[in-house]
Amino acid sequence: MSKMKLSDLVKKNTSDAERAPAKPEAPADPVIPAVDAVQGGNTAIQKTLKYKEIDPSKCRPWAHHNRPDVWLTPEACASLIESIKKEGQQELGLVREVRGEQGIDYEIIFGMRRWYAASQIDGAKFRARVTDASDQECALLMHVENEESEDISEFEKALSFDELISAKVFETQTQLADSLRVKKPYISKLLKAAKLFSVDEVRELLKPYTRELSVQKALDVQALLDDKKSSAKVINKALELGSEEGIALPRILAELKAAAAAKPKPTAKEKCYFKHGKKQLLTTTTRPNGKLTLTLEPDFAQRAGDKAESLLNQALQDMLAENGAS
Repeated sequence: MSKMKLSDLVKKNTSDAERAPAKPEAPADPVIPAVDAVQGGNTAIQKTLKYKEIDPSKCRPWAHHNRPDVWLTPEACASLIESIKKEGQQELGLVREVRGEQGIDYEIIFGMRRWYAASQIDGAKFRARVTDASDQECALLMHVENEESEDISEFEKALSFDELISAKVFETQTQLADSLRVKKPYISKLLKAAKLFSVDEVRELLKPYTRELSVQKALDVQALLDDKKSSAKVINKALELGSEEGIALPRILAELKAAAAAKPKPTAKEKCYFKHGKKQLLTTTTRPNGKLTLTLEPDFAQRAGDKAESLLNQALQDMLAENGAS
């Protein structure tokens, strides 16, 4: 299946006679032919795109955008910020109007880093086109734009696809695959990888590494979580590692794997033969090394009364039997 280009989706639809002289700051208005891939037809739904220069503070991300927070920091966008300062914003973003939300006029479909960079520059405007495309059409456009930019990791795509399904933008994996024109097995694989972030402790640990984490590594950790024998050990290790700072991803993955393979430490077995209230007065303990211990509190005989002798004999018999068995 050939990869679509954004240029195939965003084209000019104006005749030479109608085209006004182009202004450098406002390119001629194109349209988006949004293909009805869900229905399998070839009908192009024309969505007029208006060019705007927008105050970045009047924008917010689209609810289903696929740029994790780690992309939107002064450090992550440093080179882009400098580029826009020197040369201006070279590529347009895509936004959709927002109504009834105080202080916000537009939601960003794609161009998140360009928007963030503009927000870090005094007086800069975010250059974008405005569409009224549906959520499904916006998902397609975002997907194609990111395919062309090739800077979204495969695991970030997995999280994006999972969000689109969870938010019911697409009802099924098949609908998502058909709409984005990707193969269903690929969608299934990525959604399984995204399941990794459904575990709070693991998500908080790995969230800073979403750009580095490969889909295969995510699947490897998810397999450990799917195993009932190792799931709790992996989650506990994730919680432990989450308290450390500056830990590298390879070490995290190695320690999660080691935790899953670790055998549980043997513990002492204690048996109580008599207690008064909450206080245990006669107990036996079997330690991992095989050592047997009988503990008899000073007030045992007084509290146990006539049963004291038989209880003590039973405890001793059990210890002898266990010692013989070992």
